[in-house]
Amino acid sequence: MALQFDFNVPLAQLKNVRVKHNDGRSIHNEPRLRKGLLLAIQVEQIISEGRAKDFTQAARWLNITKARLSQIMNLLNLAPSIHEEILLTDSPKLRELSVDKIQHITLESDWAQQTVLWKYL
Repeated sequence: MALQFDFNVPLAQLKNVRVKHNDGRSIHNEPRLRKGLLLAIQVEQIISEGRAKDFTQAARWLNITKARLSQIMNLLNLAPSIHEEILLTDSPKLRELSVDKIQHITLESDWAQQTVLWKYL
């Protein structure tokens, strides 16, 4: 037996809702690069679980182009040390960077070379 619930939520009222971390900080203040990497991880999980069949469907759900989603997914190609810095540090450098600004690093297949390029940003 399956249950289905339908909700009528006035989206205009949700526009100013602020989602917060457990410690009270707003997630809207997170660096764009961190949000992008977290989104890529979530999309990869959704596709691997079969909840979305491919990037095209995920892009449609996110209301972004398939090309933009591809750029975001390229963040998964970064070296683990770079992932760690993006996800776990509050480096001022993260506030200045975007997915577009590091796209050239994501296309480099050698993690050692990626790390060198990352340090010079």
